[in-house]
Amino acid sequence: MTRPRVLQMPAGIVRSLVLHARHARPRECCGLLVGSGPRVVLAVPLRNMARGQTRYRIDPREHVALRRVVRETSPQLAIVGVYHSHPRGRAYPSETDVAEALYPDWVHVIVGLGGGRAAVSAFAIAAGAVTRLVLRRT
Repeated sequence: MTRPRVLQMPAGIVRSLVLHARHARPRECCGLLVGSGPRVVLAVPLRNMARGQTRYRIDPREHVALRRVVRETSPQLAIVGVYHSHPRGRAYPSETDVAEALYPDWVHVIVGLGGGRAAVSAFAIAAGAVTRLVLRRT
C-alpha cells in the first residue's frame, strides 16, 4: 500500500478520539483505525496494556480479533492505522512512538492534550522517518 499524503476522517471520529483521550487521562489512550486507503471509517478504542502514564500498548488479542472481524467486511476494509494520546504533550510522535512504529503502512494519529486545548495530527512513520499528513475532517 502506498502511504497517503492526506488522511480523511469524519469529524465525529476526530471528536471521539479527543473524548477517549480526555477520559483516559492521565494515561495514554489507544485504538485502531479501520478504513480503506486514505479514508478512516471507524475508530476502535482499545484497552491500553502498558503500565505507567507515558506509553501505550495494544492488547495483541484485541488486535487479532479486530483483524478477523475486518476481514469479513464488505466492501473490504482494513486496519489502516493506530491512534493514541499524549495527555500532557503535543500531537507529535515521541522518540518511543517512532522506535515502536512496527507497521510502516499504517497511519499514526496522535491526540495532544498539552497546552490546554486538544490537537489531533496524523503521520506516516517508517524506518525512523516521520512525515506529517494532512488530516482532512470530512
